[in-house]
Amino acid sequence: MKKLTAEFIAKSISGKVIQGSPAQEITGVSIDSRSIKEGDVFFAIKGEKFDGHDFLAECIEKGASALVVERIVDTGDRGRDIPLIKVEDCTRALQELARAYRFLLKGLKVIAITGSAGKTTTKDIIASLVGRKYRTRKTRGNLNNHYGLPLTLLDFDGEEEVAVLEMGMSQLGEISLLADIARPEIAVITNVGETHLETLLSVENVAKGKSELISSLPATGIAILNYDNDYVREMGQVFTGKKIIYYGLTEEADLYADNITTTRTGMEFNVHYGNEVEKIKMDRSGLYNVYNALAAIAVARQLGISWQEIKEGLLEVDYSSLRWDVQEKDGVTIINDTYNANPLSMEASIAAAGEIKGRRLILALGAMLELGEREKPAHLSLGEYVYEKKADLLITVGETAGLIAEGAIKKGMAASQIVECLNNQEAVEALRNHLQAGDILLVKGSRGLKMEEIVRALV
Repeated sequence: MKKLTAEFIAKSISGKVIQGSPAQEITGVSIDSRSIKEGDVFFAIKGEKFDGHDFLAECIEKGASALVVERIVDTGDRGRDIPLIKVEDCTRALQELARAYRFLLKGLKVIAITGSAGKTTTKDIIASLVGRKYRTRKTRGNLNNHYGLPLTLLDFDGEEEVAVLEMGMSQLGEISLLADIARPEIAVITNVGETHLETLLSVENVAKGKSELISSLPATGIAILNYDNDYVREMGQVFTGKKIIYYGLTEEADLYADNITTTRTGMEFNVHYGNEVEKIKMDRSGLYNVYNALAAIAVARQLGISWQEIKEGLLEVDYSSLRWDVQEKDGVTIINDTYNANPLSMEASIAAAGEIKGRRLILALGAMLELGEREKPAHLSLGEYVYEKKADLLITVGETAGLIAEGAIKKGMAASQIVECLNNQEAVEALRNHLQAGDILLVKGSRGLKMEEIVRALV
């Protein structure tokens, strides 16, 4: 982060320095006392299960240069000279500081990505392609919410030319907030499906929330939209920015792929864009990764990235963890895709795993959380999909995931091909008893289930 003063921070967040020197220099921002560094300003955010005000002494001990608080606190002898900045709301203050800091990042071009599935991988690919030509930073891990995005921006040092930022949401208005902070010029929407229905209630509301991103673009903005997703395609009808680029697998799209083949190491396909036709190779399989690559290529071409640079970048992507991590163990190909799950991403991953040549297709699937009233029908439908994709063995993990087994059996899958487990440990034991050399194993479920534990135990 660029050096800031306590005075600048206070003015940016409508706060007041009630203790210490306004001239104190700040070199970083933190909301976690466990990882705070010397020179950081600490925002004492109050959450459902914690209150940052309870950890101020620890922050002072570790060398915090300033504290942002909602109430007057006694910092003791050791913290008497540390600037104390009082605000009404620490969360809002963090966002306001990020908004102010964004304007200090002169010349920074921001690319924002959202969608029900694929946004993290698309972010990773975009950063790899754009990074061939520009100094590029991307969202670390999955810091894509109203805490993570501000922290990501505040970590920039001002030398960056391009920012590739992921934007997540669980309710309406969140994307608008994030876009107001980041000020993107290019927006990518990967798809819209059944996610966060517990709070959003309908897929139509999911689409409404995602569309907040393109609504936030300036008149010079560029929207990169998935033509093959009905909800996303319709967003183009109300977009008022400079340019829309539709991507997909049909010729109606502005940028599309055909002649798609799965190889031993990934995918090959042709990309058409205007009069240009290029043969592309990826080191990951699955049609959904073709879509992710197309979105990234669309962005790259807008920024003047050559086809040669695109081809090189696609083979050197620094992918985020727990997303299609492939490992080999005792002749078994284990695919760790456990970061999260919803109906859209589950089907995409199952289809991709089924395309890999192996002795048998084994699926270890957990529940898809936050689906609200769609929970039961969505899991039953997924079970039907498992049967249609000819899985050889289905391992379900947890009570809710048992609905996947129920759906598969109703569709025609033999009970002998299914093992229902209560937890990850039971799933590990079941897999150890059933896996054979040559098998393809996909492990996937929602984040709260921590199904990466299964992969760790197996390898």
